[in-house]
Order: sequence, then structure tokens, then C-alpha cells
Amino acid sequence: MSVCRGFGGSMRVTRFLGAAFGAAVFLCAGSVSAAPAHLIQVLITPGVMSEATESGNVDVTMTVPAMEVPAGEPIVSLSVMAPGMRTPQAVSDLILTDALGPAPLVADRGDGEDRWCSTRAVKGDVVVHYRLPIQNTPPLSGGPPINLRIDGDGFSGAGSMLLMQPKVSSPYRIAIRWDVSAMGPGTEGVTSYGDGDVELSTGSVQRLDETFFMAGHLKRYTPTPEGAFSAVWLGDPGFDPRPAMQWTGELHKWMSRFFKDKAEPPYRVFLRFNPMNAGGGAAFTHSFLVTYGAGVTGDSLQSILGHEMVHTWTENDLGKWYNEGNAVHYQALLSWRGRLISTDAFLRDLNLTASRYYTNPLIGTPDDQILSRFWQDTRIRVLPYDRGAMYFAVLDGMIRRASGGKRSVDDLIQVVIERGWAGEPITDAVWVDLLRKEVGAEGPAVHGSMMAGGLMLPQSDDFGPCFRRVTMKIRQFELGFDPLSLIGPNRRIRGLMANSEAAKAALRDGDVVSYGVSLDQVQAEVSRTLTLQVTRDGKTFPITYLPRGEAVDAYQWERIPSVPDSACR
Repeated sequence: MSVCRGFGGSMRVTRFLGAAFGAAVFLCAGSVSAAPAHLIQVLITPGVMSEATESGNVDVTMTVPAMEVPAGEPIVSLSVMAPGMRTPQAVSDLILTDALGPAPLVADRGDGEDRWCSTRAVKGDVVVHYRLPIQNTPPLSGGPPINLRIDGDGFSGAGSMLLMQPKVSSPYRIAIRWDVSAMGPGTEGVTSYGDGDVELSTGSVQRLDETFFMAGHLKRYTPTPEGAFSAVWLGDPGFDPRPAMQWTGELHKWMSRFFKDKAEPPYRVFLRFNPMNAGGGAAFTHSFLVTYGAGVTGDSLQSILGHEMVHTWTENDLGKWYNEGNAVHYQALLSWRGRLISTDAFLRDLNLTASRYYTNPLIGTPDDQILSRFWQDTRIRVLPYDRGAMYFAVLDGMIRRASGGKRSVDDLIQVVIERGWAGEPITDAVWVDLLRKEVGAEGPAVHGSMMAGGLMLPQSDDFGPCFRRVTMKIRQFELGFDPLSLIGPNRRIRGLMANSEAAKAALRDGDVVSYGVSLDQVQAEVSRTLTLQVTRDGKTFPITYLPRGEAVDAYQWERIPSVPDSACR
């Protein structure tokens, strides 16, 4: 039974890569905000961080002015869990005070949430102080890299897992302050909004969730002091990130012009280590976190950096089919148009997406079933990315043909972007109406088919005169056992398929397993093997196999040699 009133048990939803759902800690007592534009003050005080011992802590003090709330109502929340995490983020030394002094708090743990409630009313300026111990606990599985983490002698993490979220509806100014003195000389704290102490103008307090934080002895790439693009990182990536960051800065300038900014907006890339799904990342306000680890190089980051940068302009509330679909559609296309990658590189990126989509055994899964199964099965998780990308390619071809080459899907997406700038609604009905105006009844029909799980197949020349569609035999991704075996703390193989590659490699039902790679990427690369650390009868050993099943017909695109490269773009 919940102690906190006003909670329906739903988890806070963050907008990071992979639809990260975070469990939350709630300090309760309701909130009635005072006048708009009050100043919330946040002081972040990191302690000594040690990558060697994988330990450190961060103290946070937050002051929210002029609150007057009854007992048992929510005051603030903190996400303490994300997909892939082994244990919830710990919170210690928690004190909440108001004009009457320390408020008595009662812990309440609900479904996916930790809640803290006050047994009396809270009034006046509310000050919340707490400590977050950080331990680099290995993840259970792949998930968005938003948890607090130590690299080198510094830490980083998403605002949703660092800063308690005041449960207020009014807009506020927000002052973010750093005290890094305990970390030693030469250390500094930075956020998605800039270096050191910053003050945010009046706006939603939810901005804190979508802000990334990093502190320590930072390493940097900054083209010019006044430049819009910059990059920071901690630890040792195993390669020099600067050439890749120079490329990313050039891409950002190109995208800013493509999406018709009046001036290039600020954009920062954060880099940190990821023990699982290295090379992935998460999008934040005017910034992106990209992760390094085994097998990651500067060149290998180009696709994900291109993908996540698109979100800066195109992100809205239409859904993953839109946000992730157009990001995959553009992730290499805009780099190619800007002559930042070769035609061959663009074609490789296109065919990876096409291969994963057209060989997906669950290709017909309707869109309304994806979110509920998103973190349960990689074959489901990649559908809004892959099907969405092919959907936008189909629309692009339709619009070009209908307009005699005068318009494209670029124009349609720009209309949506400008609606967002103007504060106009962006809904499914608005999108379908835009399609109808561009191509008639065929537009809404294709959209309805996509949402229902219909096959999205661009015409042979929809990617330009340099390419044509071909059919190839490609083996389907197949783990060889129930994908739910890899979900949760007790990962034990069940549902092993006879004659599968997993069975041939001597995997057995009942084996306890761990793994350290992104299955999304393994699914995309048809020759990539999967290694599972298996514990059986008290012994632990690796099993490596190619997670592929039967070969099926799949669509790919190939270069037409007779068309010169100058005509491709």
C-alpha cells in the first residue's frame, strides 16, 4: 500500500535513447509553486573519485523556494533504476528541511519506485540534501547509459539520476553550482548547458532530467573558444577522440544549415566508458553522450553521432517510429550529402539497416506492441529504428514522384520542425494531414500500414540514381533460446532450440549466463559472433557461436557502376 498520496505507481519516463524507464525515489508532501520565475538553486559537491576502487560519492543540495504543501503529497523525485542496471542507485544522508526545520520522512517502496513521504505539512523554502554513493557495478544487460559512473578520477551521469526533480508545475529559473574542491586542483564540472556554474532562464524544471553532468580532470576538444561545438571526456578511450570530434563538429555545422537554423546552436559531446553496448549513447539537451569500450574507434562512432545529432532538430512526441526512424534515415544520408563520408560508407550504413529489418523474424509486429516489449527482445527494440527508416525512404520516393522532383520528405520534416519552433501542436492527425496534402490518400494509407506492421519497401531508385535494389539470401538473427533468458537478475537459459547454433555450441537449458555486448548490433552484423559466459555445475566458461538461423530473401542496395559519383548526391 502506498504511503504517498497522488501516486499511481507509474514510473518517470525519460527521453533518452532506448526509451529509458527509471524507477524513482519520491520525497513526499505536495507542492504548490509560488510565483513563476522563482530561482531553484542546486549545489553539486563531488567527493574523491577512484576508478581503481570503483568508489566515490556526490553530495547534492537543492533549494526550492516558497513551497506550501500538505503532508503525504510528492515533493521531489529521483530516478534510481534504468534498464540493464543490476541494483538501484543508493541514496543516503537524506535530510529535508523547511521553515519549521527538518521534516520527518517515511520510506515507501512501490512498484518500480522508492518513495519518501513527510508526516507533516511542509512550508516555506524547502532544502533537500542527500548523498549518492557511486559504485561501478557491472550492468546486467544493455540499457541507456544514464546511470552515475566513475571514469578516471571523475564522474558523470544524467540529471534524472543525479538531481531530485521538484514536483512543481510552474516554470522556474534554475541555478546550477559546482563545488569540486574535494576533487583536487584543476578539476571542473560541466553540463549540457556549459562549463562551470550556469543559470537557466525561466522554463520547465523537467529540463534537469534531460541534462548531462560530468566533473573531474576533463579532457577536451574545442575548435575555437567561441565555437558552438565542443567535446569532453574522462578516462582513457583507447584512441584519440579528437579527429572524430573534429568530424562531428563539421557535421553539426552542416546539419544546422540543413535544418535552417538562424545560427548554429551550441552542442556538446560527452564521452565515457560503457562495459556493455560500447559505442551506443543517449541524447540530451543540445548534447549527446557517446560511449567507448572494446572494439570502439573514432571512425566507428560516426553513425551513432550522426544519428543522435538529428534528434536535436527532429525530436517530438509523435513516437519512436518518427524520432528514431528519421534519425536512422538521416544518420548517414546527411553525412554523405555533406561529403563527410564516402558513397561506399553511406551504402554500408543503408544495407546494415536493410539487412536487420528485412531479416527480422518479428518484422510484422504492430507499433502499438513495441513499447511494452522494448527491453525484452532486441528484435522488437530495433523495429521503430529500422522500419521507421524504410518508411521515411518510402515517403521520400512518393513525395519526389508526386512533385516531379520539386519536393521531398526533407520538406515535410522541416514543416514539422518549424511547427515545433512556433509552439504549434504536432500530433498523429497533423502528420497524416501533411501526408495527405503531399501525396493524396496514398500517404495516410502507407502510414496506417506502417503502424500496423506492414512491410516498408522503398522502390529500387528511391535512394538515388547511383543505387538499385537487389535480393540476397541472408541468415536471420536467432539467439537459439528464449530472449527473456537474458532479462532480469536471474539469467538462466530456457527454451533452447534443438539444432540451433546455440545448441550446437553446447549451450544448455539451465545454464546461467552473462554477456557484455549490444544484441542490437549483433543482430545488424550478420557475421558477428556472440560470446556468453556460462556457469554450469560450478564452473564458468565462454561459449561463442554465430546467432543465426535460416537464410531468407532480404533486400539490399548496390552501386550502379555506370553512374558517376558526381551524380549520386
